[in-house]
This record gives sequence, C-alpha cells and structure tokens, in this order.
Amino acid sequence: MVSAEGTRPIKEKVSAILNFPLPKTVRQLRRYLGILNFYRRFIPNAVQVQTPLHLLLMGENVKPSTLITWKPKLEQCFAESKASLANASLLAHRDPTTELAIATDASDSAVGAVLQQKIDSGWIPLAFFSKKFNTAQRKYSPYDRELLAIVSIDLFDFLMS
Repeated sequence: MVSAEGTRPIKEKVSAILNFPLPKTVRQLRRYLGILNFYRRFIPNAVQVQTPLHLLLMGENVKPSTLITWKPKLEQCFAESKASLANASLLAHRDPTTELAIATDASDSAVGAVLQQKIDSGWIPLAFFSKKFNTAQRKYSPYDRELLAIVSIDLFDFLMS
C-alpha cells in the first residue's frame, strides 16, 4: 500500500499470512515461505528469523509430501516469522534532498542491512536487505563476515527496491 508517508504491506494480505495454519508438509511450508518472502523488503533481519524454517526444506530425502515434525522451538520460529510481517516497517519514500546511509551487520549465519535517510527526527528506513551465508562464509572470522556484509549488497538493486 502506497501512501504519502511511504509503502507498507496491504493489511488484508498481512492478515492472511497471520492466519496461515501451521504447515503439515514441505509443500505447504514452501508455499508459506514464498508468500512471506514476497514482503521480505519490509522485514528487518528476515533471513535470521526464517533460517530454521528453511532448514526443514533441505536434505536429500525431502519431498513435497514429506511430513514436518514440529518441535516447540520450530513452532516459535513460525510464530516469529508471522509476527515479523505484522510488525513490518513503513518504508518511506526517497527524498533526494536528505542524507542517505547504509547500515550493515553480520551474525554467524547471515548478513543484514538497511538503507535509510536522515529526517529531522532521525533515520527512516527505505529498504531492508538480508542474505544467508553459505557454508564457507560461515567459517569466516567476524571481521571478514562484517566486511562481506558491506560488499555483498548489490547497491543498485538495493537503491531501486
């Protein structure tokens, strides 16, 4: 939904995701994650929140009809992924007269960034970026992971999102 203040997810679509039942199969989980990832640019640290759910989709024996065994920690992750969209940020419109900044951060498993502009009252987000590290990147030192966070942003796509 686009307004004078900025862009945010449509309330009816967010409501549909909040009411999405706990997936029973891999196919249903993929469907849920696909719907949720459509709104990824509104969700800070989307990768970190969703990583445990994506791990359920990995493995040689994982087929669309594979049943998912939900443990309490995984159910909590599922609930957090829903809440992350419910608490999605309003993404402001770009004001070409304001100062821009990109803030990045890296954890042991992912990188996150926010493109923001400075308004009188502080920094307002324009877009979020997150990406999971591959196996080799997870072995990097903290310094190298932080550096990778900076260079992994495709600046053109990030500015255009």
